[in-house]
Amino acid sequence: RTIEISCDSIDFSINQSILMATVMQLFCVSRRLASKAARTTAKYLKRQAEDPYCVAAREHNYRARSAFKLREIDDKHKLIRPGCTVVDVGAAPGSWSQVAVERSEGGLVVGIDLQAMLPLPGATLLSSMDIREKKTHEAMREALKGRSVDVVLSDMAPSPTGDKSTDHIRLISLCRMVLSLTQQTDSPIPLARDGVFLCKIWDGSERGDFMAELRRVFSSVRLVKPEASRDSSAEMYILSKNPIVGKQ
Repeated sequence: RTIEISCDSIDFSINQSILMATVMQLFCVSRRLASKAARTTAKYLKRQAEDPYCVAAREHNYRARSAFKLREIDDKHKLIRPGCTVVDVGAAPGSWSQVAVERSEGGLVVGIDLQAMLPLPGATLLSSMDIREKKTHEAMREALKGRSVDVVLSDMAPSPTGDKSTDHIRLISLCRMVLSLTQQTDSPIPLARDGVFLCKIWDGSERGDFMAELRRVFSSVRLVKPEASRDSSAEMYILSKNPIVGKQ
């Protein structure tokens, strides 16, 4: 499907950083529109234009509004510290990695996504790489340079099928996979002894079982839903802290 976006009303008298942020948002918009044929371009762009978080993302040079979800969670729970190591799984277009770079001054940020990403100063972005593949695991080990990971972020999501139950189960499966990668011998994401795991889910029937699995690994597991998440969305985040000794 071809997506056409009119540029007649775009004001180009803006600085380069805001223009880049706008381009990244339009790139993400075009991908989402292509996968949701029922939604019209005009309606979606109108909502984006009126969304205060989209406006703020452009003003702050963030690649997507989702940056404010992580900012809010981190403001409240103090996950990212100066000098810490952060792995951002499902990083595209890079807004969470941007926040991680800002808040881990002097640390290391590694982002990975199946989609292509523009380079981000201060971060190592592994673009067009599948987290399930061994060659990707090797690339992650090389990028981490032997460091353990203080914060594991997973904001990834599967391509939607249109069936909420199916999409929920598929997303939980992705979260389980990331969790398993932090627990393996010779892990590509070796979680630190005081490490944190934050993952996005869509609410559904598997949520309780998955949280029970997390509680076998972490002593603190809670649900969080930042204000930047739309009220109509089933999206929420599970924040897991304090790995149980002998489990990581």
